[in-house]
Amino acid sequence: MNDNELVQKLQNQDPDAFLYMIDTYSKLLWVIVGGILGNVGTTQDIEECISDVYVQVWKNPESFNHKKGSLKTFLAVIARSKSLDTYRKLSKSKIVELDEAIRSTDDDLLDYIVDKEMCQELYTAIESLTEPNKEIVIRRYFFEEKPANIAKITSLPVKEVENRLYQSKLKLREKLEGKGGFALCQKKT
Repeated sequence: MNDNELVQKLQNQDPDAFLYMIDTYSKLLWVIVGGILGNVGTTQDIEECISDVYVQVWKNPESFNHKKGSLKTFLAVIARSKSLDTYRKLSKSKIVELDEAIRSTDDDLLDYIVDKEMCQELYTAIESLTEPNKEIVIRRYFFEEKPANIAKITSLPVKEVENRLYQSKLKLREKLEGKGGFALCQKKT
């Protein structure tokens, strides 16, 4: 079942579609929500946050716009947003022991969350590239393949691969300008 069919069934309040969505995306949501709430929340907090994501989609399936991305991305964005809200609430109410407070003063978790958000913006921007540019960018910057190897795989001349990389970087920079995602994620690659 593709995203459009699933969303159509969700709009018709089809319980089987809802169960299918839960089965398909529960691991993804656990990774996202658990990564953000793992240090401040309990398992119950994580489960509640994930449930809130599903409830929001169940109540407002029309808020999904396939032109802006996949259902997976849509759920990930909602999960991240709800997790950050829950994280703020829990961290305000959590009593922290002194030695734990000293260990967490370097803001590692906050840096991790910010880095993850910025990289997510980069991944979304890369998803918007057309093929074969998307494949070329992923192979070069994520798998660190050489342009010559990419040229063999894509059956394109090496020079064209290099030109497509350059043009794609310009498009990504334009989409991410002012958001910080490009510069931050580029440092890590």
